[in-house]
Amino acid sequence: MLEHTLSEEEHSQIVHTIEMFEAITQTQPDDYQSLEILREAYQKVGRHAESWRVSRRLAEAYFNVGSHTNAMQECEAILAKDPNAPDILAMLGEIETRLQASGQTIATAASKNGSTEESDGSLIDIGSRTGKVGKLANLHERGDDHLAKFLVVQQLFAEDEVHSALESVTQLNKDLSGQALAVSLLDHLCKENVERLEAVLSALIDRTKFAYVPLEYYDVDRQIAPMLPDYLTVGRLFVPFDLVSRTVMVACCNPFDVAGREALQQSVDYTVTWYLARPSAIVKNLQSIYRLDTRV
Repeated sequence: MLEHTLSEEEHSQIVHTIEMFEAITQTQPDDYQSLEILREAYQKVGRHAESWRVSRRLAEAYFNVGSHTNAMQECEAILAKDPNAPDILAMLGEIETRLQASGQTIATAASKNGSTEESDGSLIDIGSRTGKVGKLANLHERGDDHLAKFLVVQQLFAEDEVHSALESVTQLNKDLSGQALAVSLLDHLCKENVERLEAVLSALIDRTKFAYVPLEYYDVDRQIAPMLPDYLTVGRLFVPFDLVSRTVMVACCNPFDVAGREALQQSVDYTVTWYLARPSAIVKNLQSIYRLDTRV
């Protein structure tokens, strides 16, 4: 879609994407997924100075989350154009020291990057970020059980309250078919309590390292969702909200739905990056895109 000369509409959409992801990365400077998208968006509209600036931020983000091999590659790419950048030289030296201290040679670290991602960083692995999955996901698993346990362990809700809500939501989401809109456990628990929802979203962001997207203010690309199976959008409350080159950005309200996320990745020939959004914003967008009535 964006791999040709940009139309005025496409250029405008990418500029809007840039504005949104600049805001996201200002509040979450180590969100390397958003920085990757931001850099590519700048490249697409020919703003190479800004793309170069984001590359430096991306190297720092990789370094800060402990993804040293990726940080090293970014540093080397930057130094190829600016060999005397003192901050990048210092970062590269620190990376080499840390890799050597952990018993890894630079050559070993570089070769590993070609086959697998590092796992010593602070990001929690709750599913494949690259979407490289082997077998079809078990779609009977919606992740609500895991989310419920998280809410109880974090003392965000009482156990009996969560158990009751989980039973209700499980029943409502049983045997969904067609364009039947699923029900969110978070929405069922928080209802109109904004403060409770804010606390839950904050805890989920800290736990999963998902970036937050204010979907209610985003100019969602309405043409993407209908290209995906209904059981993964309306049925799992996934909203694909933007497409930049080979990356599709998808908002969800339950990051523990690993099976659903893997199934969506298998259904598209794009890299998928995941974001957390308010359940109400996701439902509103799905209702608008598919012209659905509110489910009681």
